Amino acid sequence: TSGYKPLILTGGEGVYFWDASGKRYLDLISQLYNVHIGLNNREVIEAAKKQMDEMAYASPSYFNVPQIQLARRLAQITPGDLCKTFFGNSGTEANEVAIKLAQLYRGASKIVSYWDAYHGSTYAMVSVGGSSRNRQHKGLSIMEEFKHVPSPYCYRCPFKKTYPECELLCADFVKYTIEKEGPSTVAAFMAEPICSWAGQVVPPDGYWQKIRKICDETGVVLIFDEVMTGFARTGKMFACEHWNMVPDIATFAKGITAGYVPLGATIVNKKIADHFDEKSFPHSYTYSGHALACATSLAVIDVYYKEKLADRATEMGAYMMDELRGMQERQPVIGDVRGLGLFMGIELVSNPETKEKIQPEGLTPEEAKDPERNPMVYLTDKAKEKGLIFGSSPGTGIIRMMPYLIITKEQVDEGLKLLEETIEETAKKFDLPKKG
Repeated sequence: TSGYKPLILTGGEGVYFWDASGKRYLDLISQLYNVHIGLNNREVIEAAKKQMDEMAYASPSYFNVPQIQLARRLAQITPGDLCKTFFGNSGTEANEVAIKLAQLYRGASKIVSYWDAYHGSTYAMVSVGGSSRNRQHKGLSIMEEFKHVPSPYCYRCPFKKTYPECELLCADFVKYTIEKEGPSTVAAFMAEPICSWAGQVVPPDGYWQKIRKICDETGVVLIFDEVMTGFARTGKMFACEHWNMVPDIATFAKGITAGYVPLGATIVNKKIADHFDEKSFPHSYTYSGHALACATSLAVIDVYYKEKLADRATEMGAYMMDELRGMQERQPVIGDVRGLGLFMGIELVSNPETKEKIQPEGLTPEEAKDPERNPMVYLTDKAKEKGLIFGSSPGTGIIRMMPYLIITKEQVDEGLKLLEETIEETAKKFDLPKKG
């Protein structure tokens, strides 16, 4: 039977959770890449309880104290002149707000973003996100004014180039696209600083500096979706800090509350903030600036700093990456290992020389879910049997690993041992890698 039947969870502690049968799992994706501080953090739970006792909710027609405090804290900890925040409930909502702000600020409707990207599940976000898995469903409305370019996916460069000889052609293509569309018609270029959907694609040196320059020259707003990369995940509080550059708008969710209460946030620079102070922003949510969510976020941010979790992500990420590269030498179906901090991906291939994808071509939708036909389904099933959780999908060879930032060296070793066993068993069953 397929492994894509959901588990029923009953509890968790730290980096482990239990299902309804009592089976324990080591979770290398921190639920949905969001519970950075680990499960059952009592300090955060108590802060949420305290806020519930004081004021659980206030209408967005008013301000509340945790909302004001969190807006101030975000202005303090984000880089550059990012200074004013609009709160929502999720990453999708935060990204919706970001493109609406950019469109109204620029008086232009087009958004340029990556193919093989994900920014959320509403119509606008499915349109902005270039993932064919989300877009190519019969009957689905897609907003065609949102344009796409290739991500800096060096392992599978669509231009068939090699860095650094390529001279960052993928960045130049962003400029080319903006010029051909007409800079005055383009509101924003939107991207994750590290493209997760393509498998934790870390851009090569100089890429983001070049994109920042292109946006400055054309007037196009640069939006960073830091929903997955933000809040200590990559070894910096925000991933943009790896390149010493600042977007005009940044979006957050997931790690902002570590999943304890839903919250999304969109922060803008002073120039954009001043514009909307004059013009106003015609947008609101019933739960915007939710007092419980904002109080929870404040407590979570305190944990990041108190426990130095960005530094821990750097340290544990370097150790984990080193171990994965060793695994790659032993397991030839591992084509690529990449990432920053505890934000990493493995790409499995059926032939490491040709980079042929691991999932067979031409499978029907039913066959693609069959562990006897699709190696990725078999792999995920086997891992669950062993009590290991990682991120994967039946349509790609990507394994995503974004562990809880509190993970220990011993727990990394435990997880990677199970992972290597599972990869080895999968390769043996499907007679991989292919020869020639």
